[in-house]
Amino acid sequence: MLGGCKEAPGDVSEGVGQEILRADTVVINAKVYTDGSSSDVREAFAIQDGRFLAVDSTAAVREFVGDATQVIDAQGAVVFPGLIDAHVHPSLGGQKVLYMCNFAFDTTPNQLANTIEECAKAPDAPNWIVGGQWSSNFFVDHDIASPREFLDAVSGDHPVFLDDDSAHHGWANTKALKLAGIPLSAEAKDPIGGVYVRDSKGIPNGVLLESAAGVVSSIIPPYTLTQQAAGIAAVSDIANSYGVTAFGDARVPEMAMHAYKLADDAGELNIHAVLYQQSYGHGGEPEPLETVATYDERAIEYGSQNLKTRAIKFFLDGVPTASRSALMVAPYTTDAQHPEETLGMQMIATEELERAILRFDAAGYLIKIHTAGDGAVRVALDAIESARGINGAPGRPISLAHAGYIDPADLPRFRALNAVADFSPYLWYPRPIIDSVLQAVGSPRGEQYWPTRDLLNSGALVNGGSDWPAAAADMNPWPALESLVTRRHPTNGTASKFWAEQSVSLDEAIVLWTTQPALILGIEDEVGSIAVGKSADFILLNQDIHNIPIDAISETSPLQTWFRGRQVFESK
Repeated sequence: MLGGCKEAPGDVSEGVGQEILRADTVVINAKVYTDGSSSDVREAFAIQDGRFLAVDSTAAVREFVGDATQVIDAQGAVVFPGLIDAHVHPSLGGQKVLYMCNFAFDTTPNQLANTIEECAKAPDAPNWIVGGQWSSNFFVDHDIASPREFLDAVSGDHPVFLDDDSAHHGWANTKALKLAGIPLSAEAKDPIGGVYVRDSKGIPNGVLLESAAGVVSSIIPPYTLTQQAAGIAAVSDIANSYGVTAFGDARVPEMAMHAYKLADDAGELNIHAVLYQQSYGHGGEPEPLETVATYDERAIEYGSQNLKTRAIKFFLDGVPTASRSALMVAPYTTDAQHPEETLGMQMIATEELERAILRFDAAGYLIKIHTAGDGAVRVALDAIESARGINGAPGRPISLAHAGYIDPADLPRFRALNAVADFSPYLWYPRPIIDSVLQAVGSPRGEQYWPTRDLLNSGALVNGGSDWPAAAADMNPWPALESLVTRRHPTNGTASKFWAEQSVSLDEAIVLWTTQPALILGIEDEVGSIAVGKSADFILLNQDIHNIPIDAISETSPLQTWFRGRQVFESK
C-alpha cells in the first residue's frame, strides 16, 4: 500500500551557527488537501515531535530528512487533515457498543421482542436490560396496546429500559417503572419537563418522554469507571477508523469526565476531545445550576493535553418528532394521538437561561445549547444577544445544537451574534426519522429543515456532527458530506431530495468537518488543517473525493489515520 523506508538526507543548505531541523517522519509524493477543500493542495509534509514541521513540495520537504527520519512515499495517495465530529456522545456510544442490548432503528415489534428475550435469557445477562433504539414513529406505526406489558412478556424478572432513536425518550417495563417509584395510577404526576404517556385509563403505559425517561434511567446502576473508560477507548478507535481525530462530547457528567481522564492517562485516547459538562443534572427533576467555580474545579481536575473541559451544555427543548417536545414558534399538527395543539416544551426558563449564558460566557466557557425547534432557537438567540450586550461582542462562538428549524427572521442573527448552527445529527436527507418530523411539524414548514445554503450565504458559522448514538447509526462522516451536497439519501439509491435548494458545494461541506469546527471548539491553533505548528493529525484516503462522482463520496474510508504524528489506524 504505502512504502516506508530510511532515506539519507538530501542536499541541505546550512547557515553558519544554524542547526538544520530533522523530521521524525516525512510524507512525500502525496496529494495533500490542507483543509480538505480543493483550495490549497501540496505534495508533502514533515513531522517533528507530533507536530507539522513543514508543508510544501516533495523537494522542499526532503531537506528535513535525517538519518533517523521515517520517509513515507504516499505514491500519489490523497491526504486530508483529521476530521472533527463537533457533536457526538462517545461516552454513551461506548457503553452502547460494549454493554447494551441493541437493535436497529427500523426494528419491527417482533424483532424487538426477540432481541429483548434473547438478552434477558443470556447466561451473563445483567439485572437491568438496557439498550435501544426504537424509532421515533414506533408507536405511531405499530398499534401496541400496552408498551410496558409488551416488554413484560419477554423480559422475565428483569427491569427493562430502552432509548429511542433520538436518545430523548425511554420505554420501560412494569418492573422498571415500579423500581423508579412511578405510580401505576391515573394519579401519577408528570415530572417537570417530561411526560408519562398513558393508556385509556390514564395509567402510565411505559413510554417516557424527555425528563420522564430520566426518572427511570437515573436509578439504573451506572457502569463502573473502568467499564466507562473502556467504552471511551473503544470509541476513540471507532472514530479513528472513520478518519476522525477530534470530537466534542455534547453531554458529559462528572463520572464520564473521570473515565475520559482514566483512558487518556492509560494512553488509550487517540483523539482531541472537548467535553461539554452537563448542566442541571439529567434525571427526573432538574438540579440547581452549579457555580462557575465548581465547573472550573472539574475542568482542572480532568483536563489534559487531549481533553479540553471548560465547556458546558444546556438542554433548552426536546425533539420535533412524534413526541412534539422541541419548542416551536407555531403549533405542531394535531391528529388522533395528539388532539391538542402544542408548541412543545421549554426545559429552562427564559430568565434562568439568560443568567446562565451571561455567567458562563463571561467566564470564557464554550457553550452549547440544545435547540431543536425554531422557538428554542429564538429564545437562545435572545439570551446570547443579552449576554453580548453586557459581556461584549463578538465573544466566543456559542453553539445552537440541532438548529435545523430556524425562523427566517432569526437566520441573520447567527452571524450578528457569533452564534453557531450546530448541524447534527445527519438529518438533511430523506430517512425514517424525517418522516416522523414531517408528520409532527407539518407541510410546508416541515420540509424547510437544515437551511445550509442560507446560513452559509449569510456568513454564519456552521459545523457538522453525527450526534451518535442518537439518530445516527454510526460516526461515519462521509455519507453526511455527500448528502449535504446532494440532499439525497447517500446509500439507498433513491432520487428523492430534501429541500434541494439548500445544497452546498463539496468544498463548502468538507470544511464543516475541518476548519469550521476547529474554530468553533476553540482548538483552531491545534487542529483542523495540515499547517506548520499544528498537531500532526491526518488521514490517507482510499479515493480522491474531489475527482469522483459525488454519489461515490459515501464510499470513502481511510487507509491510515495518524494522531499527533503516530499511526493509530490502518485499514485491513
